[in-house]
Amino acid sequence: MSKIESPVPGYQQLTIEPYTPTIGAVVHDFDLSNLQDESARAELRKALAQYQVLFFRNQQLSPEAQIAVARVFGDPDKTKAFFPRHETQNTIEVLEVKPGGHRYGTDQWHTDITFDANPPTGTVLYSKIIPTVGGDTVWASGTAVYDSLPRALQLYLQELQATHSFEHSGWPAYFESLKDGDALYRQARHDHRPVVHPVIQTHPVTGKKIVYVNPNFTDRIKGLSRQESDALLSLLFARFQRPEFQARLRWEKDTVAIWDNRATVHYAVSDYGDQHRLLHRVTFGEDQAF
Repeated sequence: MSKIESPVPGYQQLTIEPYTPTIGAVVHDFDLSNLQDESARAELRKALAQYQVLFFRNQQLSPEAQIAVARVFGDPDKTKAFFPRHETQNTIEVLEVKPGGHRYGTDQWHTDITFDANPPTGTVLYSKIIPTVGGDTVWASGTAVYDSLPRALQLYLQELQATHSFEHSGWPAYFESLKDGDALYRQARHDHRPVVHPVIQTHPVTGKKIVYVNPNFTDRIKGLSRQESDALLSLLFARFQRPEFQARLRWEKDTVAIWDNRATVHYAVSDYGDQHRLLHRVTFGEDQAF
């Protein structure tokens, strides 16, 4: 992520370098703790819609500043998952893995919190403690996956809906690791019943079609047998694994990644053994994601 001599045209406040031809961009020499300029805020929103995930190095964000970054893109007080919360800012989720500690099962493709009827539209993730090697995060473009499908399959998928559930993910095992986990799990099941989303969504900003299923939370496609549903979902999940649709970030301390949660899936690589990893996450959303 060295300095770029030929930034992307069309941006006056941001110096942008595409990360891959398909997805992602590095924003160079930009201080996310200084967001008073509305033109810069507008360009950040434009860049996120265009590139789907943005990377910023060497950031120094207080908890309040990280929340302010999220507020550029949406409401940071919308839907949250079950992660522990920051000691002074309840809006911030603390994603921490300590040596010998619990891992959250995010090492598979997922879109954040699609088990909710109105999932977040994006995420601001800020690295605090990073393994010396390993612990990358990979994003894949749901729009690129859709565009890669045969036209007949695109049309068929547009007629389908899928059920999403947190019980399909690694969260039940997390509750088992907690004191009073059974009671917390029962409450989570009460608060988060399975929900249904279209298999293909239309992004409200770009107008592009998105494959909106993910292995972590999508349980089955409605109207199909389990065998048919599993086969079709497996086909779609396999598309996310194509490297040409992906951007893989090697974290450094004080890196910020901001991604469009509607247009992407991501995968937290769990290859760092007993090393300590700590990140602060703020999801943001709108009254209606789609």
